[in-house]
Amino acid sequence: MSKDDLPVLSGALRAFEAAARHQSIKMASNELHVTHASVSRYVKGLERQLGHRLFERLHRRIVLTADGEMLLGAVTTGLSHIRRAVMKLSGSERPNRLVISVDPDFAGLWLVPRLAEFSAIMPDTLVEIFAEKGAGSLHGRRIDCTIQYAEAGMELKNSDILFRSRLFPVCAPALMKMRPLRSPEDLQHHTLLHDRSIVEWQEYLQSCSRNINVDVRSGVVFSETALCLDAAVRGQGVAIGDDFLAAMHLAEGRLVKPFASSRYSKNAYYFIVPKRGTNDPAVAAFRNWLFQSIRRLRGSLRVRRVGH
Repeated sequence: MSKDDLPVLSGALRAFEAAARHQSIKMASNELHVTHASVSRYVKGLERQLGHRLFERLHRRIVLTADGEMLLGAVTTGLSHIRRAVMKLSGSERPNRLVISVDPDFAGLWLVPRLAEFSAIMPDTLVEIFAEKGAGSLHGRRIDCTIQYAEAGMELKNSDILFRSRLFPVCAPALMKMRPLRSPEDLQHHTLLHDRSIVEWQEYLQSCSRNINVDVRSGVVFSETALCLDAAVRGQGVAIGDDFLAAMHLAEGRLVKPFASSRYSKNAYYFIVPKRGTNDPAVAAFRNWLFQSIRRLRGSLRVRRVGH
């Protein structure tokens, strides 16, 4: 495609960006003050021109494909640069600011280690992170978006599910050399590390066998996942980890997975944007980067499992 063949910014790309941000043709048409048919025509024309499907059409909403996510990232970044240049030339430039309320475990174990990657995409955006539990912070002060941990399957307003983890025991490599872990029965010779309560260990052992003689009421209970995993890294016992928040510890060899068995968590992480933030280009850029990063991690986990 030559530069002369690029879609016109005022038409196809603006319609695509709005539809992708809202995940709705109707909401995009309302924002752009054009008809539903016009937005739909622009998007379909863009798909024909590029030769790639950009959206999956579902009942009452649309969802970006991998190609659509890639294009949205480029369009969002481009629009952000254009807005910044216009503000600078008009003498009204103000620093971009993105305020994120994040579950503390997600912030410490997933987001912060990867934040430099987002900063490279949006170098002129000041990111503010509030590590806090619950969604009450969406009201009363400026929060552009939030990442919340809640029961899987909940209908949370203006939300998308980020991921639902698989849970399994993890421990330091040195611990397995001291006391082998060949099967869940061997856990009776180890200290169990609990994340908030003993429930996850109870459910994991019951999923393996109801006849395992391991006392889950013993061990140490931590109020935060990060503290629980840190104790496991230090060889203080065996914890219940997962394929997302423990991913960096596992990838770098600080923790290992002694058994192949795992089970889905009853909870999930959600990305929530209050209504006032739906048109914010910084929020759109962050959302796009976040979902792309999680998709890449899912891909690497699949490859690792196949290789294992």
